[in-house]
Amino acid sequence: MNDTSHRTDTLNPFKIVIGDKQTRHWIEFQLLDEQGNPLANLPYRATNEATREGLSDEYVGMSDAQGVIRLDGLYPIPITLKIEADPLAEQLQTRRLRAERAEPRRPGLGDRTPLYGPQRSGFSPIEKQALAEGHGYHYLRIGQLCDRRPTFTPAWENPDQLPAFHFPDPDFGGFTVSNEQLNRRHVLEVCPFRAWSLVLHHQAEYSLANAYNLGLMSILAYSTRSEKEHGSVLEFFQQQCLDLSRTPRIWDDGQNWLCLVIDVPFRDRYESVELLDTAKAKPPEGHTQLFYAISVSQVLVAWRGTEMDGLADLSTDATFRPVKPEVTAVCEPKVPCDDLVPEGSVHLGFRDAFEVARRIYAIDLGETIPEGAIDRDLYICGHSLGGALGLVHAASLKELNPLLYTYGMPRTFTLKAVKSLSGFQHFRHVNDTDLIPSVPPEAALDNYLYDLYGPLGTTLGFTWSLVQLTASSLFKHGDPFCHHGEIAMFFKAEQHVNQRGSDYPAYRNKEGLGAPYHSTIAYRLQEKAKLYLVPHLDPEHDQQAEQAHERLFKSLNAESRARFFPPHGNPKEGRVVGLGHHFMSKYQPFMYSQLLESITSEREPLLKLQRERRKFEEQMKTHYGRIPEDELFRNRLFLELHGQVGTALRVTQQIEGGVESLRRFDAVADPDTYYPKTYE
Repeated sequence: MNDTSHRTDTLNPFKIVIGDKQTRHWIEFQLLDEQGNPLANLPYRATNEATREGLSDEYVGMSDAQGVIRLDGLYPIPITLKIEADPLAEQLQTRRLRAERAEPRRPGLGDRTPLYGPQRSGFSPIEKQALAEGHGYHYLRIGQLCDRRPTFTPAWENPDQLPAFHFPDPDFGGFTVSNEQLNRRHVLEVCPFRAWSLVLHHQAEYSLANAYNLGLMSILAYSTRSEKEHGSVLEFFQQQCLDLSRTPRIWDDGQNWLCLVIDVPFRDRYESVELLDTAKAKPPEGHTQLFYAISVSQVLVAWRGTEMDGLADLSTDATFRPVKPEVTAVCEPKVPCDDLVPEGSVHLGFRDAFEVARRIYAIDLGETIPEGAIDRDLYICGHSLGGALGLVHAASLKELNPLLYTYGMPRTFTLKAVKSLSGFQHFRHVNDTDLIPSVPPEAALDNYLYDLYGPLGTTLGFTWSLVQLTASSLFKHGDPFCHHGEIAMFFKAEQHVNQRGSDYPAYRNKEGLGAPYHSTIAYRLQEKAKLYLVPHLDPEHDQQAEQAHERLFKSLNAESRARFFPPHGNPKEGRVVGLGHHFMSKYQPFMYSQLLESITSEREPLLKLQRERRKFEEQMKTHYGRIPEDELFRNRLFLELHGQVGTALRVTQQIEGGVESLRRFDAVADPDTYYPKTYE
């Protein structure tokens, strides 16, 4: 039985089979950016099991002028493509993003959905064309295609933890196609290697993009979230601004505000971001908080406003004794430093709060920010107390040409100081009857302005004419607190009906033809309109409106003044006068709505504020002849001035990528989510 010469099986275990030559296969990769432009002349390397086992040579070469890589003679096994990292990164940094993003939903608490998933199918026009032509389609990011970590300039702080959106594969495994997908072209749409940057324009003219984005930064300055928590300062700049799948947003008490951003090369990203809080210093002192972010072109500083959950900030606000403006933010140690201004005074509480921050964070405020601003554009912003501190900071850095945008800020310097404080541009936003711009209180200034303009003068403090104020006895014999900068006003316009027996001009006068008359208002009309007034955009119309409002207020009798134009507007019973209009949650919706309107003025359906203005204008036509002439004239001018705000978006439309930035914002923004309430 053990004799091997006797076999009972019918199969020959040593059978030799001779067949034809094995069929070889091919594949094509076409590399395109998001605009559909080819990624040409990129060195590649393709491998499979055969090349790794030495059965065939690696496939190497360059993508052609159409971005195509063709591989022939392939075994029917998966093939992996890798592109040389540095040439790929350099080329992808020069390519622009598509205007609209897929904007996947951000996972909430307990949601295990990956933050950076694949792009949803059917979104890309390149995908639609590729599939229509019978090709395969894939959306890739640089880390899914490059052969190693690229060289970062400037250097990446943590080489072992690369930005997750761009580098989802920490092993740089390349892009692999299965054997079933051979013998066809695969279109690889590669996301540009870019980062988000806030749209900001360093210019003397008013910019709607600046107003909106710096308002958001003023909101972000209030954030107390931990470094890695969603909605914190560091998370915004170091994660959201590197996540090209979504438009960055600012989170504020359950609301999230869409930012107006533009894509820039990854090397131009926000690199240095610091959050400073004197209450967390060692030892802690005061309660001053700010952050700054520095990119290759911007230095952005945002000061936090008054916190309502403690007494520290309220104490700062209330310490309004005027003192000599001795602020030494940019002086060398032990070297005498000039005051901020040659004459006048500054609010003691604001000066001291700034000085505490300057002393504790001497390197940041005295070196990093000033040195960074030497060859970059410097932007400073803040709301309320933050606006006042921003003004002090801007004054201390006036030689570096800072651009300052503030919101609901109190008076900070006295009139003489304001008159001599020049060298930088400041746009100051005031929301209707917001009370804070009227403090610190100064009886002489408030009474003087109220006598001229009524509640507009008292509420807004220094409103229209510096020349008129400096020519008054106030400037000659006193030095009251006064506002600095050009005003941007969110004004609730109303209309009233005169009470008089005749429409003939001769009978309108109190003492006969040609003599001044006093009007008596019968009642206020129903329709109101919230207007965005920036006198800087149209000085001629603004001056005429100022004169008309002055005539209107002076023409009213005492009873009508007291009833329809009380100091600080028309307060609601049981509320602190005007304080409800002060919060950024009241400022930001108006800029949001105006930005959307200016992007697409003839949108359908119309925005809520547009509908209200149209009703307001119809009311003007209906009651023409019964509305006081000066009020009618003033409101017409104010409507024309409101119409000029759209021109403040032209510079954004003219820069490279600006139109795409606005389209991206408009595509994602919900017009009905946040809107200002006119009838509060």
